[in-house]
Amino acid sequence: MKIPVASGERFARLSDILRLVSDRSVSIVQPETLKIGGISGAMKAAAIAESAEAFIALHQAQSPLNTAINAHIHASIPNFLIQECFDDFLEPWAQDLLDGVPKVRDGYLEPPDRPGIGVELNEEEAARHPYGRTNFLRLFEDGWEARK
Repeated sequence: MKIPVASGERFARLSDILRLVSDRSVSIVQPETLKIGGISGAMKAAAIAESAEAFIALHQAQSPLNTAINAHIHASIPNFLIQECFDDFLEPWAQDLLDGVPKVRDGYLEPPDRPGIGVELNEEEAARHPYGRTNFLRLFEDGWEARK
């Protein structure tokens, strides 16, 4: 029985993606869009994975903005498998920072159909929550998985 193996979320170079899939031991490539070179880097990583008949499931635990970006990328590549999304577990105010971020509905995300990435910053809400070292998704605190 073949067991799918996923890897790649910590890689920052396209050559790392090539190494992952060159012997076909990895069947799901998970580059982090912010580390692999943004949108164009993620598209290149997807092409490298496709050349080895591997799927793409971009890593995403950063922000609702990255959710929107990855939704666009995933909708445009033939080897998309699944989109990771932790937005439902963010602090409640994080949902109000950007207008137009796709929401999970019946297990699916649809990319925004507005110009550009399709989101708009709510500057008033952002001013209420200035940058702080503790403003991030804390996956290992008790109860994070139950946040709604």
